[in-house]
Amino acid sequence: MSVMIVFDIVVIVVGLYMAAAGLKMKKTGEISPLLLAEEELKKCKNKKGFISYIYWKEMVLGVVMAAVGLFGLVNELLMELGNLKYVELVVFLAVFFWFWRELGAAREKYLSKF
Repeated sequence: MSVMIVFDIVVIVVGLYMAAAGLKMKKTGEISPLLLAEEELKKCKNKKGFISYIYWKEMVLGVVMAAVGLFGLVNELLMELGNLKYVELVVFLAVFFWFWRELGAAREKYLSKF
């Protein structure tokens, strides 16, 4: 078994987990420990606002990660995707950096400095 197959499976699982964590965060009203450390959770001044701002963005990142992993498996097991694998990489990086920026904005907006 190729290392890339294992990597793609891990990416799919992590992506699905992130999407599910975003959905769970919306349903339960509790911030996912994937997003904030315990110390940061205590600094959150508007939990509902933070969740409504970030939950769907976490879900988008998770779905994109799962799709990237799935495309990787298709590339490794079924057929060569050619240049599509580079497009997939660019889309993943764009979504990842967008999420990273949005998470930073959410931290700035909803976490107190002290």
